[in-house]
Amino acid sequence: MPIDREAQDQRRKMIVEILAAQPLRKQGDIAKALRKLGFKVTQSSISRDLKALGIVRVQGVYHLPAVRGDETHLGKMEEYLRKVRSAGPYMLVFETTPGTAKAVSVAVKAAAWAEIKGMVADDDTIFVATDNVYDTRLLLQRLRRIMGT
Repeated sequence: MPIDREAQDQRRKMIVEILAAQPLRKQGDIAKALRKLGFKVTQSSISRDLKALGIVRVQGVYHLPAVRGDETHLGKMEEYLRKVRSAGPYMLVFETTPGTAKAVSVAVKAAAWAEIKGMVADDDTIFVATDNVYDTRLLLQRLRRIMGT
């Protein structure tokens, strides 16, 4: 059965919102809250989502993970980015002003975005690898939001 990535992403966002609003003790409680919101879920899908989101159960209560990345420097990088384009289904190419690609890659790496699996930077170009087409699209949307385009 194929995975509907967009539905999975929406479900995972909702799990984060649910747990941010109220700590829960059981996966069944999370499933019940999701069902009330119209999601079709099973215990195994909840379990996979919790694992993927890094949500752990401590002293009987599910807790959101600590913030993974620091996006404070990303706003500054937009002045150095000239263009971001796709280079196939699993790679993006960032074109930067000369001499700034490594600084931009450091800012992107500090953000610790889950979509990015690796980067290589030279003087004015950064190659960014992802795991799948869906992650590539998510990353492009994220960058467009930052760049204001």
